[in-house]
Amino acid sequence: MIKLSRELTEQALLHPNGVQCQGDGVDKTFVIIDAEVMLQMREAISRNDHAEIQAGINDMEAGRMQSAEEAHRHGREDLISRFKQ
Repeated sequence: MIKLSRELTEQALLHPNGVQCQGDGVDKTFVIIDAEVMLQMREAISRNDHAEIQAGINDMEAGRMQSAEEAHRHGREDLISRFKQ
């Protein structure tokens, strides 16, 4: 397991839906995502839950989505509320 620095951890927390990272010295992009979110994605895929995935695609294509700024704000608000409980 790779341990993130405090600074990188704080940045990752600001992006609850994942954050893209450029590899140092390689032409590769990596995504850091919360393990719980990744496990939920794996479960949805393993259940062959294509309907949920298609619903997300349909929402995206119909413009029913948040801007990255809104998603980051909502994610940050959610994290803050979790820590205040």
